[in-house]
Amino acid sequence: MTQVYHNVSKYYSDGKISIYNCDNLELLRALPTGSINLIYCDVLYNSGKKFDYYEDDLGTPKEAIKWYRPRFEEMKRVLTSNGSIYIHCNWRLDSYLRMLMDEIFGFKCYRNKIVRKHSEERGFYRNYDSQHDSILYYVNNPADFVFNETHSKMSPVLMPLFENGENPERSDVRCLNGNPIDLAALNKHWLVSTEEFYRMVDNNEVRLMDGLPFRYTTVKPIGNIWAETEMLDEYSRTVNSQAFDTPKPLAILRRIIATSSNPGDTVADFFMGAGSTAIVAKEMKRNGIFCDINPVTCELAANQIKEMKN
Repeated sequence: MTQVYHNVSKYYSDGKISIYNCDNLELLRALPTGSINLIYCDVLYNSGKKFDYYEDDLGTPKEAIKWYRPRFEEMKRVLTSNGSIYIHCNWRLDSYLRMLMDEIFGFKCYRNKIVRKHSEERGFYRNYDSQHDSILYYVNNPADFVFNETHSKMSPVLMPLFENGENPERSDVRCLNGNPIDLAALNKHWLVSTEEFYRMVDNNEVRLMDGLPFRYTTVKPIGNIWAETEMLDEYSRTVNSQAFDTPKPLAILRRIIATSSNPGDTVADFFMGAGSTAIVAKEMKRNGIFCDINPVTCELAANQIKEMKN
């Protein structure tokens, strides 16, 4: 077995992917400021359960947030100026974590809440069946962040660049071929920033229909409800997993890493668990920093990385 460290020494490294076996707060405090492009963490849900290799119990919600606060503060510090962070949680703490993230990152840095369906109905008693997790998505700078659009192979379609209702922050008059577009006069506002709009104009993507702007594009919109089959957990109540009951499907990480980072960027997961983030980071040609406090899970993740082709 690989030597186990209880500080910030590397448990495993292949030059691109590094795994640490330590408290994630120790590692975070040792990392340089602005060194991580993308953070994804499937955090502790505070279910109160004890599993084979970890305890999911942080106490009361107040105690849990006290535990998370210094970790999230450090995550903000180590993010690049155009970096993004995704926090995967569930109904037990998502509202509390949202308030904490708003405080640390800022409300305007909150981009969306992704609802990830994790299972079909499993049969709950005296309650509605829980079928989804939450992924809180924030950026470090709402004016400058990585978001790679997904293109389809279908013919281009028209997508509106406007929405109903007044919004003073998105009510500026813009021009297309010398013609002014005043959405505020029509009780509408822009869905994209000025910079994004003129980038679309430069790419010959903007069309006017009845005086309203549309984007003519092959971009495939991705909603914030992720319910595709490949997003579901492989869950069993009768079979104990190798380390975790519900390792996150690789499809989740592939979507997040493709959208919010570029090849050569550094991706981090400070609650590594079964190692899904590390596997996809290596697969997608990213550098990676990963951490788990349990040596068994570090060994499992490292072994999977070793088996992958460079």
